[in-house]
Amino acid sequence: MVDNRLNPMARRFRNPYAVTLSNLTHAGAAVPKFPTIPRLSIVVPYRGDGESFENTLASVLQHRPDACEVIVPHAGNYDDPFHLGDEVRFIETASSFTKQIGEAAAIAHGRFVHVLSDGYQATQDWTRSAFDAFEQHETGAVVPVVRRSDSEEIVHAGWQRTGRSACDLIGAGSNSLASKQLRSVEGGFLSASFWRRDLLRSLTESFRSDHAVEASMVFGLLTRKAGWKSVCDPECTLRLSEDSTTGDDYASQVTRNHRRLQAIADHFGSGGWGKSLGRLISTTLSGGFGSAVARATAPLAANTIAASLRSQHVLRSDEQEEPIRIPVSSDLPLRRAA
Repeated sequence: MVDNRLNPMARRFRNPYAVTLSNLTHAGAAVPKFPTIPRLSIVVPYRGDGESFENTLASVLQHRPDACEVIVPHAGNYDDPFHLGDEVRFIETASSFTKQIGEAAAIAHGRFVHVLSDGYQATQDWTRSAFDAFEQHETGAVVPVVRRSDSEEIVHAGWQRTGRSACDLIGAGSNSLASKQLRSVEGGFLSASFWRRDLLRSLTESFRSDHAVEASMVFGLLTRKAGWKSVCDPECTLRLSEDSTTGDDYASQVTRNHRRLQAIADHFGSGGWGKSLGRLISTTLSGGFGSAVARATAPLAANTIAASLRSQHVLRSDEQEEPIRIPVSSDLPLRRAA
């Protein structure tokens, strides 16, 4: 159960981007009701950290775009202490992170799904340019730029496979992104991502693992294999709370799990023991000897990774259903039929 004894004033000034749920509800802030036909479904999974989750949810409600619904999947361990049932769809799911996202996507009404895990902060109009990116028929996922709450430093703007890493965080540590970096994005991190709903639904049963970085790599590479593109939107900005480890820990997660991540990369590309020496050298120089050894021995995990994949039902780009747009040739109001 979540401790309801919150200290909103202390938390309010700790993070300039944080607005607490108690601020919104107790001050009588207007929070929109469920839209009739939402265009976007925002999924905010509850992972057990009440304060971090509530700060994220509050930022979503504060900056909530039009025509959207908010879904909170939880494992039966969140009791909605702020009585938001009229504004948020709370659903009880499995405790697995990927299962939570899958079950939320299964009931989502919006054509697009935005996953925003605890620790991230929504900003003003952050979804607007993401919609523009989806105007491209082949765009299956949109990757936001995650920056620190107290500066313009980029935490991550997606990932790519490189000579030094199976999962290299794009833009980490810099303040801006070059066009070459934007073009190199192979996927985003599941905890902060936008998806076409039907594509996400088809992906959630494709990989048996609850490791966020592993699932992010698999989803991104399967998306690419199915003919879609993952596009980084430099105008779509999220903030990472200064006390959060959700996205700030990805670099160390890659280091600790480099064997399995490289095995995933090899499954969708080329690997084998013949590349081990080169990987050992290149990764030692950039990520340390332990990470290098793990990456060089990726073939040891190849069979386990292959057995965890179920990719035959992933929606292909040429299978998507597109809405029919009827052009309006006149500005005159339409007359009701008799």
